Amino acid sequence: MSTLAIVEAFRDLPDTRREAGRRHELALCLALFTLAVSAGCRGFLAMGDWLNSYRDELVEWFAPPKNRLPSYSTIRRALLKLDYAAYSDPI
Repeated sequence: MSTLAIVEAFRDLPDTRREAGRRHELALCLALFTLAVSAGCRGFLAMGDWLNSYRDELVEWFAPPKNRLPSYSTIRRALLKLDYAAYSDPI
């Protein structure tokens, strides 16, 4: 897993998702969300398109387990349960 600063910034946030089926760290999901929004994505489908467009580069930089990035729906589910005050602190 990546030790990039953007991932590390979110590493200490509590993950409120249920443990069963959790494949991606919350920190990775939030880092990718932050980058996608910074790139101009304004919706989950746009974010999914962005993830697919830059998949190879993102896999190289973030080194996710099994070289799999979270889908936009995984990021969406993580965001639905997110404490936004805690998310904004590292930013």
